[in-house]
This record gives sequence, structure tokens and C-alpha cells, in this order.
Amino acid sequence: MKKRFLLKENIKTLVLAFVAVGVMALAGCNKDDDEGPTQNILEIVESTEGLDSLAKYLGLFPEVAAALEAEGSLTLFAPTNTAFIDLLNVPGFPSDITLVNPDIIANVLLYHVSATRYNAADLTAGTEVMTLAVATTSADEVITVNQDGTLLTGSATKNIEIITANIEATNGVIHTTNKVLIPVALDGLAAVLPTTYGALSLGASFSILASGIAKADAYAAANQKTPLVSILTGTTFHTVFAPTNETFNAASITAATYTGEQWYGIIANHVVLDDVGAAELTSTAAIDPGISSYESAAGVQLYFRYIESEAVNGIGVFIDSDLDQEFEAEVAVPNTALPETLTKDNGFIHIIAGVMSPPSPQ
Repeated sequence: MKKRFLLKENIKTLVLAFVAVGVMALAGCNKDDDEGPTQNILEIVESTEGLDSLAKYLGLFPEVAAALEAEGSLTLFAPTNTAFIDLLNVPGFPSDITLVNPDIIANVLLYHVSATRYNAADLTAGTEVMTLAVATTSADEVITVNQDGTLLTGSATKNIEIITANIEATNGVIHTTNKVLIPVALDGLAAVLPTTYGALSLGASFSILASGIAKADAYAAANQKTPLVSILTGTTFHTVFAPTNETFNAASITAATYTGEQWYGIIANHVVLDDVGAAELTSTAAIDPGISSYESAAGVQLYFRYIESEAVNGIGVFIDSDLDQEFEAEVAVPNTALPETLTKDNGFIHIIAGVMSPPSPQ
């Protein structure tokens, strides 16, 4: 009997020991759970399936990525892979987003970030979320919460949905969205994408030209002149002879090199209000007697000569705009070479090597 009693006591002791270990283990788990998230916002984006596209673009812009791994109490609205696919499928949008002006992409990414933490419960109707985007107008770049809890931005889609809310990070919170958020300053972007202005304002290779257009139109607005944007987005078919950043850099030209008035004259001199495709540039009229001409939007005659055998930086189509018979530019890439990029609904774009200045006033 004594031995049985001792056996019972030993079993009882073992059971109590296992229970104690179990309680301690549970307590340990609860303690770990209470410690909260272990990854910052950037780390979560980089490790979350379905946010691969966002992670890829953040990798191209280290300054934006740095903001998402910095200490603080941030909010990130994170578009899913599907959201980026939908953006690329918008008519006129470049098939490769890396072809878009990098300053625009960086600002779009910053528009998804707020320096203030907003949990889902904070996103009530009428709330205005201030973002890190750089404002290009007098209006702040904000995201407004609609009555139904969706997000209002500058994109054509005015009711962007939050898919997954309140993903906790060490430096804030993430909400995934079904669309890419477009800054208010780019409102109406979808409407101009199929135009020559859409290609020039978005193109990574045309950022200096785009800045020149902006300065020129500020001058035009103050001096009752036809804005260049109205020509480049209008229905009148036209042709743009467009220098790239590489050409401007080779000539040490930046947006600051010229005043708005000078940019207006220069850019207007690169636009012909007519259908001048590659076929016209290399036609018999251009070969024999050797020179053809078209009037630019600046009211100047542009003279073209096609000598394929003398091609230097392009296809052998040379352009003179100041009547000195010394050709200032050559068509480097005609619209037929990159039809998706250079043939738009309202005009053609030819990439040229060289910058054409109108004749000096007499």
C-alpha cells in the first residue's frame, strides 16, 4: 500500500509539473505576442507576397525607400500588384513604367506615404491625409476620405478601396489598396496620355523639355499667348521635333538656361501644325530638289533635307530653322521607329539630335 501511495504521489507531481510548464509556455507566447511587429514598413513591403511591384519601384528610388524604413509613425497606402497592372493598362500609358519621368514616379510613390499614422478607424469621411508628395500647385497633395470610406485622389478612379487595413509595422501602419494613388496635381492625366503632350510630359527622356514647356506656358499665361499645352493636347494634328535630355545635356542646356519667353519661342519652333511623318521627311520632295519646308508654330519656315548617305546622328534628315543653310538638327528617331511612344492620337513625335532656335528679331 505504501508503494502505491508513493506512485500516486509521483504521478500527481509529474502532472503538476507539466501543467506548470504549459502555463509558463503560454505566458511566454503571450509575452511574445505583446511585443508587437518586428519589421519596419519597407521590410514588410519587401517580404509580402502581392506587393512585389511596389517593392520593385521602391528599389529604383532609394530616397523614397529610406523614408519607409525611418523611425516615426507613418502610414503607407500600398497598391497591390494588380493595381500596378491596371495602371499600365490605361490607354496611352507607357508599357514600361521605367520609361516615365523619374521625378513623376518618385512623387507618385511619395503620395502614398503620410508622416502621420492613420489607423483604419481614423479614416473617417472628410479626413484629409497629408502626404509626402511635393505639391506642384497651390493645393497641398492630400488624400481625402469619401463618405463610404474609399479614397479620393487625383486619378480618374475616385473611389479607391482599402483591401487590407492596419498591417502593423515598427514605424507605422500599412493599408493595401486596389489602385495606384495619383497626386492631385496629375488629375486629368488619363485624358492627355494619348496626346503628344502626354508622351513629352511623362517621358523619362523628355524631362528637360517638359520643364521648358511649363516655363513657356507660365509666360504664355501672363502674356495672352496660346499655351503650348493647348496645342499639344488639342485635336489639330501636328508634328513635334523633340530634343531629348541627352541632346540638351550635350549642349549644356537646363530648364534654367532660358527664360519662359525664350523657351516659348524655342519649343514653338519645334512644332509644325501639319502631318509630317517619316514618309514625308524622306519623300521625293525632300530628296529632289533637295529641300522641303514646313512652317513651325512660331511662324518660322523649317527647311528639311534628306541625304541618307550623310547621316550622322540619325536617318539623314537634316533641319535648318534660321535661314543660314547650316542644318541645326537631324532626325535621330522617327515616329515609325517607336510607334507606341512616338505616334499619338493627335500627332507625331520625331526625336532629333540638335536644338533649333528661331531667327533673331531683325
